[in-house]
Amino acid sequence: MIHDLIDLWELQWQLFSVDAQAAKRSLGRAIVCSLVALLLVGSGFTVFLFGLGFLLDEWTVLSTGTALLIVGAGTLVVVGVLLLIAMSGAKSAAAAMDESKSEFSENLRWLKATLVAPDSSPRNQFRRESFTNDGRRERYYTTETVSPLSRR
Repeated sequence: MIHDLIDLWELQWQLFSVDAQAAKRSLGRAIVCSLVALLLVGSGFTVFLFGLGFLLDEWTVLSTGTALLIVGAGTLVVVGVLLLIAMSGAKSAAAAMDESKSEFSENLRWLKATLVAPDSSPRNQFRRESFTNDGRRERYYTTETVSPLSRR
């Protein structure tokens, strides 16, 4: 039984490791997109946007205020798209861990069932021969021949 527990936890750890790597990749993309969006809003790009607004004012018949508002609205649309990409990346990172969570829950249920009543645990019904009764293995005798040699 201890060997089974060790195997179970080793498999659980491997599954967690694979899922964590996938989540890390998704979360990394979300963080990068978020940082780019924040840098666009709060950095020296603001000066460029003002310049673009004034340029739009000179090339068109729009007023200076209207040209600046158009450039600002366009920038907010770009920032919104980047934030939506970041949010979808964060959601996929969380979803990558769902398999590990469900496997962990299933393994805990099996462990509880095995510890409470090992003889009646559904998984152990197939492995009844691995449990001993009073230090002896329980044998199930049948009338059918077991060995192909006995058919000769």
